[in-house]
Amino acid sequence: MTDAVRVWDGFVRLFHWSLVGLIAGTWLTSDGPKPWHEGMGHAVAALVAARLVWGFVGPRHARFGDFVRGPRAVLAYLRALRAGREPRYLGHNPAGGAMIVALLLAVGGTALTGWLQTTDAFWDRRPWRRSTRPWPR
Repeated sequence: MTDAVRVWDGFVRLFHWSLVGLIAGTWLTSDGPKPWHEGMGHAVAALVAARLVWGFVGPRHARFGDFVRGPRAVLAYLRALRAGREPRYLGHNPAGGAMIVALLLAVGGTALTGWLQTTDAFWDRRPWRRSTRPWPR
């Protein structure tokens, strides 16, 4: 048996599984109890914010600098993968790093737009304040 190498720290593991559970919970309560749905949405936003901080101050493999690469590196990795000559990485490969960035943007954006729907700044829910006139010219 070989020696095990721990790549992900406790926070990253807790983040991953908490995010899975909370996203599943928000999906299951999308038409259900609104306070639960909103509470889980706020928890998702807090998790993403904490992960962004951890991506700069956490241990080596949790830091974005360890696995986020530019487009050239990602495309080179994908070409090597297609040819069956991809290098191995301890942690995320360049394509995985790109996926993490896309996931954090998508989940963070979804949490943000969900929260914006609860504000009057962009969606005024008071019908008497809505104008029936077209946009001002």
